[in-house]
Amino acid sequence: MEWREKAEKELGESHEISQNAIKQFRHLLRINRENVPFGWRDDAFLLRFLRAKKFDVDKAYRMTLKYFRMKQQSPQIFRVFPPSDVRHILEMQMQYMIPLRDPCGRQVFIFRVDKCDPYRCSVENVFRTNVLSLESVVKSSETQIAGIVVLLDMAGVSLSHSRFLSPQFARYTVEVVQDAFPLRFKAFHILHEPFYFDAILAVLKPFLREKIRKRIFLHGSDLASLYRFIPQEILPAEYGGLQPPFDNTMWRQQILNDEVYYKNLENYQIQEDNSTSKIEVCSHMYEQAVEDFDDETEDSEFEDATYFLDDPPSSSEKLTL
Repeated sequence: MEWREKAEKELGESHEISQNAIKQFRHLLRINRENVPFGWRDDAFLLRFLRAKKFDVDKAYRMTLKYFRMKQQSPQIFRVFPPSDVRHILEMQMQYMIPLRDPCGRQVFIFRVDKCDPYRCSVENVFRTNVLSLESVVKSSETQIAGIVVLLDMAGVSLSHSRFLSPQFARYTVEVVQDAFPLRFKAFHILHEPFYFDAILAVLKPFLREKIRKRIFLHGSDLASLYRFIPQEILPAEYGGLQPPFDNTMWRQQILNDEVYYKNLENYQIQEDNSTSKIEVCSHMYEQAVEDFDDETEDSEFEDATYFLDDPPSSSEKLTL
């Protein structure tokens, strides 16, 4: 009941609305049946896109086009099967979807730069494991409703990591967050950012919409600042939290054990023998719609981003671009 009420309040979801939206969605798919993967007939799969776009069927449809188009055009970073191919990246303990949710019901994804050895892993494989992490969590209806929070710990960042910050991969990251992946990205918290972080932001700035800019918070080494957003009770011990030390062993094993799911997921790809002109038309339709694609910025979306704040964040905490 609690989750149904949350879905109704934040997404405008009800049984009647969701069923009608799925019917409309399927109608769009039938119209474009030559250029859509068979997996789109799955109600649960369609629902994740509808929730990400608050049951705006046209926006959800455009997101699915972008989602599969990216998998088709850049498989080296967006295809997630088989997950065993990136086992060695997961074992580096740089990524972790912590098991406890915050008081808003959101899941928290932690990425630790100091565990990312640029000489042992490629940029493509790190990106793939991040996409794989998102694919693993978007299966949860609760996470589709409440969304996700990202905690990027930049301790240990060095010039050797610069290839991870190229304009190309910066744009890929922004496209996943803003346009292509069916999750509600509620906040981005940056810890231990280096003095040259402004240069990194300069790479991202051209691609970021105002909606996302307002969800980025810088904390430096101030853990007390972080706790105003993510409570100590759910954080690993490395961050002064009350949970055991960071260990993604069980989480990554769940991913590795679920190969059949990821194989089926990748079978939803757009078929290569489809008309190129149709794909180009879909691409053109997307580009024409990009201005109003996801420009709704409702107050409620920002209220829960600062759920734990007694006072507004200071200028040093909140990113201004």
